[in-house]
Amino acid sequence: MFAPFLQTIGLQITPSGTENNFVAEALSITPKEINLSDLYTYPVPQVSQSGGCDLKKSVAPEPYDLSPICKINDEENKADHPNTIRLWRLNQIIQSIEKRTQVDWIGIYRKAINTQDNLVLVKEAYHGEFSRAEFPLNEDFAKNSNNSTVGLTQKAVVFQDLGQYQGPYYKCDSKVRAEFCLPILDEEKNLLGIIDAEAWKTDFFTDENLLEISKIAHDLGQTDLLKI
Repeated sequence: MFAPFLQTIGLQITPSGTENNFVAEALSITPKEINLSDLYTYPVPQVSQSGGCDLKKSVAPEPYDLSPICKINDEENKADHPNTIRLWRLNQIIQSIEKRTQVDWIGIYRKAINTQDNLVLVKEAYHGEFSRAEFPLNEDFAKNSNNSTVGLTQKAVVFQDLGQYQGPYYKCDSKVRAEFCLPILDEEKNLLGIIDAEAWKTDFFTDENLLEISKIAHDLGQTDLLKI
C-alpha cells in the first residue's frame, strides 16, 4: 500500500520496509494530561497588506485559535471533546517524526472551511518556529505557495536548495534552505491535508527522511485523524 502512495504523489523512491509506525502508535495511546491552550492556540506572524508573511517574524497581537475551524463552541467542554484527543494525537505524531528525522520545522495541515467560508489548509500540529496558520486552497494563492500547490495538484514537492528552486514558494522564514511538502490522501485519493517540512540547511532530505515523512502522510490517510 505504501509504494503505490509514493507513485501517486510523484515520489520516485522505493520503501525500505523499516519506516516508522508513529500514526498507529499515537492511536494506541490514551492521553493522561492535555494542555488545552497548547493544543488549540499558537502564535502566528504578522501578515502584510499583500498577504505575505512578515520576515522580521513579528508576532501578531492575537494567537490563532483552532476552536472555530474545528467546530468547537466556547461553551463546550474541550477536555472531553473528541477533537481534543485528535489534536493531541497529531501532536504526538509530529513530536515522534521530528525526533526521528531532526527536521527543523514540520507541520500537519487539514483541508477545511474557515470562518469566512473559504477552503483552506489549516495547521493543526507543528514543531518549530511560529508560522502562518491558514493557506488558501485556490489557484491564485497557489501561484506563490508550495502548500497550496501541493494541495491542489496532490503531488509532492521537494527542493534541496531554495537558491536553485524555481517553483511557487511562500517565504515566511529566511532560514529555510530545503523543503518537502506532500499531500495526505484518503483511500479514494481525496485530499485530506498536507505535511510540510523545512530544513535550515541544503540537501537535508535524504531518501530515508523522505520515506519517514511520507509514511506519516500515507498512514494518516488511512485514519480519521483529519476528518471532523
